[in-house]
Amino acid sequence: MSSAAHDDTPAPPQIDLVEPRELAVGDVDQLARLGQAEGLRFAGGTLADVDLAGGSIVECRLDGVTFDGVDLTGATVAESVITGLGAAHLDARRTTWRDVEIADSRIGAAELYDAGLDGVRISTSKLDLVNLRGARIADVDLVDTHLVELDLGGAEVTRLRLRGCRVDTLDLTDARLADVDLRGARLSRIVGLDRIGGAVISPEQLVELAGSFAAQLGVRVVE
Repeated sequence: MSSAAHDDTPAPPQIDLVEPRELAVGDVDQLARLGQAEGLRFAGGTLADVDLAGGSIVECRLDGVTFDGVDLTGATVAESVITGLGAAHLDARRTTWRDVEIADSRIGAAELYDAGLDGVRISTSKLDLVNLRGARIADVDLVDTHLVELDLGGAEVTRLRLRGCRVDTLDLTDARLADVDLRGARLSRIVGLDRIGGAVISPEQLVELAGSFAAQLGVRVVE
């Protein structure tokens, strides 16, 4: 009796990013004053100690903008492209990110706990700490990006893919994963391995992480 082959390949992120067009020229001082922007392009400039909590950035393009002490708590960023973003600390708790592309950016600590990410691509960037504890993550693609620490503790993650990425520490404590593709990442350390169900790794990664799996299971490996 024959049976259909089982396909273990995780479903890829479903992302439909559209480049914002016919944008008017925006000014970061205007954004700081109004706390919201729509249909604007920002080229360069620094936002320093600005309160954008609860604000919105929709159908915009930000190129080479620096955030210094910006509070984005509860804000919405949607249908936008961000390149060359610089931020030592990004306070983005409980934010909503929908259909957003981030590229060529450098972020120190990104506080994104309790945030919602839906249809987000991050590429050719470096992020030291990404705190996504308790976040709701769906359809996210990380490409050619270095994450020193990616904290998904308590997060609900669906269709996350890493390609050409390096992750020094991945924290999965109490996370809930579905269709998470880790095969394209160099993973140095995983915390919370008991919650890795719902993710896919490569045979090479399995060998590299054998010691971590043994420790998780309480197995001592001796010669």
